[in-house]
Amino acid sequence: MTDHTNSSAVPGAYGRRRRQIQRLVDDGRLNDLAPEPGDERLLDVLTRTGHRTALDVQGWLTMAYLTSTGCYAAPAVRAASRLPALVLDQAELRHPCPPACSGAVGPQCDGCAQVCGSGAHRGLALLFRNLSQALSARQQHAQSLLETPAASE
Repeated sequence: MTDHTNSSAVPGAYGRRRRQIQRLVDDGRLNDLAPEPGDERLLDVLTRTGHRTALDVQGWLTMAYLTSTGCYAAPAVRAASRLPALVLDQAELRHPCPPACSGAVGPQCDGCAQVCGSGAHRGLALLFRNLSQALSARQQHAQSLLETPAASE
């Protein structure tokens, strides 16, 4: 993947946020920053452009999501989050199924997690599938917190 380090790879406000995050990643202090609305979109842009901080940002957002910190402290934000799908989508971009994988339906890593024989690809596919499932379970919990039981008459 190409390392896009100039701001033209990530336009506008995303470029400013990307530079802030990149400085903290370089200093080993990303966890000092609280996630904000829009950081999931930034993760998507970073991954699709092959930016070197994409995995750092994914791990940082995932930890915040699972611990309900930063913008993820609000159940409504977790319930509306795209992070569970992004984690699996990003895995497919980084770790496409080998051509010989009988479980592949298109580039779906989820299929590979079930049938690939062994090796790094299968391990990474399993990791990202399980991580995506954990995020999805947390998202369903957040959605249940938002549901209001009907008042009995």
